[in-house]
Amino acid sequence: MKTSWIELSWIEEQLLGDPKPEEKLLFQAKLLLQPNLKGSVQWQQKTYQLIRDYGRQQIRQEIAQVAQELFSEPEHYSFRQKIKRLFQK
Repeated sequence: MKTSWIELSWIEEQLLGDPKPEEKLLFQAKLLLQPNLKGSVQWQQKTYQLIRDYGRQQIRQEIAQVAQELFSEPEHYSFRQKIKRLFQK
């Protein structure tokens, strides 16, 4: 079944927003009454998890790149020395 844009927006609002109690109750009722909706919600949650994981991986790569540059380039020698002194204490 193809999920509509409106349904995806509504699922997103329920998962990421701060829905009112009556909206939460309506969402739970729809999950019980519409089996396809439960699958759509699970796929949406999986998508968010993949996006978070990808973002974390990108940040780790950027940090590693900056660390490599700071601790290997000659122009950052004084910075390296300051960091080493902090951890010698």
